[in-house]
Amino acid sequence: MTRDMLEVIGESKSLNSKLFSLIRIQIMSSLAELGRDGSSYRELKAVLNEDDGVLNSNLKALEGMGYIESKDVKIEQKNLKSYNITTEGEIAWNVTRIWLKKMLECGDLK
Repeated sequence: MTRDMLEVIGESKSLNSKLFSLIRIQIMSSLAELGRDGSSYRELKAVLNEDDGVLNSNLKALEGMGYIESKDVKIEQKNLKSYNITTEGEIAWNVTRIWLKKMLECGDLK
């Protein structure tokens, strides 16, 4: 294992391991891309193609971590839930994204 890889692995201790699941990474990536405008639950469900139970539990977990927030909105006479990334979530996502990029780049050095 290269020294660079060992350093990158060492940096992983500063990451929130609760963020590391495919669905949570997909949610964070999607909401980070959309910025403060966020996304409705319906849009997230369509894009991520997940069951309600899986999506709901992961949205609640990310909200509990303070990484996303939800609000009720009314669109076309329908009450919908909307989600957006918080400042804390943006910071956590950027740290995670940078670390993942380093990890992949170290793997490409072989």
